[in-house]
Amino acid sequence: MSDGRETDPMTVTSETVGGQAHGTAIPLRLKPREVEIHADRRLVFQYLTAFGRGEAGDDATSRVVQDDGARKLVEFRTEIRDLIGRRRMVVTTEWVSETEPESIDFEAISGPLDILRDRLELEEHGGCTVLRYHSTIGVRGWIFGWVVAALVIRPIAERHTRRHLLEIKEATEARARRSKLYPQQPCDRQVAPA
Repeated sequence: MSDGRETDPMTVTSETVGGQAHGTAIPLRLKPREVEIHADRRLVFQYLTAFGRGEAGDDATSRVVQDDGARKLVEFRTEIRDLIGRRRMVVTTEWVSETEPESIDFEAISGPLDILRDRLELEEHGGCTVLRYHSTIGVRGWIFGWVVAALVIRPIAERHTRRHLLEIKEATEARARRSKLYPQQPCDRQVAPA
């Protein structure tokens, strides 16, 4: 790295893969995912926006770099698994915009992908929350980058998303079972698992 710090060779950053050149990256939308969470939407929103405060067993960390009120610049360190199961630490810096408690938008300004835009939508339903995840990715290289994104990055991202949504569900439902402010309520809607 340019600042002289030592880094794990398995860590992927914009410095190691070329940064954010959007000019030749073709956006690829991933399949939207949703999960029903037996927890109040306000509690789920609080959990998702607790940047800088990691949970026990969480495989991601974050820190707020800049806080502009309605939006924050946040650095995320997320462990992912590649196509053959090797673990890698991915570092991204993203603008995060919150519309409490309905949605959270993420747009990467640095990281291994040239385009990374995520949106989490939280719908209240009978005392529970339906969490919908939308993502758009892109890799520089015009059609060749799109093919790499479709054949290599998409399966990794979709597997990570399914796992992460289940982690969010488990953590927020456990928190709701203990909560006095937002106690767990029964849900009256069935959603396919993530």
